[in-house]
Amino acid sequence: MSQPETAVRIVTAADAAVLDRLADDVFDHPVQPALLAAFLANPSNLLAVALSDEVVVGMASGIAYVHPDKPLQLFVNEVGVSARFHRRGIGTRLLRALLEHARALGCTEAWVVTEDENRAARALYGSIGGVEQAERAAVFEFALADARATDGDSGR
Repeated sequence: MSQPETAVRIVTAADAAVLDRLADDVFDHPVQPALLAAFLANPSNLLAVALSDEVVVGMASGIAYVHPDKPLQLFVNEVGVSARFHRRGIGTRLLRALLEHARALGCTEAWVVTEDENRAARALYGSIGGVEQAERAAVFEFALADARATDGDSGR
């Protein structure tokens, strides 16, 4: 039996309902309607999805941003594909769609960060022309909200 066709597209506020049907392991947490609406209401936020039988099986998100000293750039936030759909080129197609959309918006550069040990991500980014920088970066996180204050908003 053949695999169903997988379509990739950019999601807008008008078609946010496409995210009503998700494979369990595409996003880190359940998609919350209010957060999705806020995300899609900001034209700088970009979301590409992969659909198989009308179920979202992959996604890539990013933000197009401008600095006072640089032209518009794309920061790729994350790429996620359901484990059942790995090794089918879906991550590549999602990332290409995100990059093409960013190019159409006028972005002159895109960048992404991943962990050194994430060989799959590094291979993906390199396979479509990304150049790994020799300079290593340190990542710092700042907790800005009390986790207990946000638990009630998790939608669970």
